[in-house]
Amino acid sequence: MKRILYITAVAIMAACNNSSAPADTTNVPTEQHKHDETAEKKDTTAILAGQKVFFPNLIDGQEIKLPYVVKFGVEGMEVEPAQMPKEPNRGHHHLLVDREPVKAGTMVPMEDPNYHHFGKGQLLDTLSIEKYPMLTPGKHTLTLQFANGLHMSYGPAMSKQIHIVVK
Repeated sequence: MKRILYITAVAIMAACNNSSAPADTTNVPTEQHKHDETAEKKDTTAILAGQKVFFPNLIDGQEIKLPYVVKFGVEGMEVEPAQMPKEPNRGHHHLLVDREPVKAGTMVPMEDPNYHHFGKGQLLDTLSIEKYPMLTPGKHTLTLQFANGLHMSYGPAMSKQIHIVVK
């Protein structure tokens, strides 16, 4: 019985599709929609010459005492909150503690406490033992990593790695 109903339904749908009535174009993508679909697929992690991230108030090998306000800098890209449309030349900062830069096109890890996301577009953070318990006295590596609105890394070219000594 189910099979007969299925065959009947398929036959009716086929007959309706072969009718001479004008096609319903309500859900057919317009040229604008086609353009938007193409935009979704473009690489938004490519970088251009002169684009870089940096620590405006830290230098390699610097000794710091916690709490310490660390600033994040970027040139040639616009800082915006995460979850915005993934447009080229836009994104937000991530601070990695004792971790290497994230490969281009790879999502910055969310679950590792050594990866700190600044998805609201923050340009600084306070390093404290409460927020960064891994920053015990001694040598550490800080990596500033820029990523697009979906946390997809721009790669090592849009990262800055320095060494610090926590007193």
